[in-house]
Amino acid sequence: MRVDDLMLFALVVRLKSFRAAADQRGVASSVVSKHISRLESDLGTQLLRRSTRKLNLTEAGELLYRHCQTLEQNVEMASEELSAYRAEPSGVLRISAPGVSGQLFLPKVIRRFMARYPEVEVDMVIQDRFDDLIEQGFDLAIRTGTLEDSSLICKRLVTSCWHAFASPAYLQQHGAPQSLEELAEHECLLFSHQQTGEADWPCISPEGETSVRVNGRFRANSLLALCEAALDGMGIAFLPLYMVRHERASGDLVPVMESLLYRRVGIYALYPQSRYLPPKTRAFIELLEAMFAEEEALFRH
Repeated sequence: MRVDDLMLFALVVRLKSFRAAADQRGVASSVVSKHISRLESDLGTQLLRRSTRKLNLTEAGELLYRHCQTLEQNVEMASEELSAYRAEPSGVLRISAPGVSGQLFLPKVIRRFMARYPEVEVDMVIQDRFDDLIEQGFDLAIRTGTLEDSSLICKRLVTSCWHAFASPAYLQQHGAPQSLEELAEHECLLFSHQQTGEADWPCISPEGETSVRVNGRFRANSLLALCEAALDGMGIAFLPLYMVRHERASGDLVPVMESLLYRRVGIYALYPQSRYLPPKTRAFIELLEAMFAEEEALFRH
């Protein structure tokens, strides 16, 4: 039994005519007759008594028509709700984000988003580990770095550049390293969550892009903690430019070996594949792209 046959049966009964139902559907009367015959065959009972002048429902037809009316009402309600769902973002948007993006950039995106869409609530979870997005109930995740193959849709938002930084006080006391060999003699602040080894910093050598082994007695899984440690003169930290834009402008942190020590990583939005992306998710991604584009220079210079 096909839903389309049921809906066509209800239309025939309501219009009291095969021809009128065919005209409304834009098909031949024979097509309507074929669908009704198939429905009767599927149910094993006669639904309509047809004469040259009128249609009459059988007892089974009357029973089925009552159920078809309920079906039509449910379809209409679903269509109305989905139209509203497509039109205006609403509900709770759950976001997974890493520390730097979640604490330094996303709050102003969320502030603008919530002002624009008053029917949306936002629940953001700060976590650097990559959990199963769908299993954990997130609508989207923000991730930085090299991403593994995934069934999720992955949209690049911006390229983030990183450099080594230290405070003037540290450099005055210990001197500024001038080569990769000298860097090994300095106290470096290690990010224990980075994808490659915490003591391996990306660099440029005569052979091309490579990494240099550094040493340090302080490690943390928080870039914010490493930034504070660098400001306190504890050593040299490898940090995103966006994160230290104010400290760099004020001179509280200065680049170290800027032409040699740097990396570029992508910041991405990840979300489940779906033919119809929920309006709240689609609207937030569009705003994310726009705001990252507005401040792209701060991630690179």
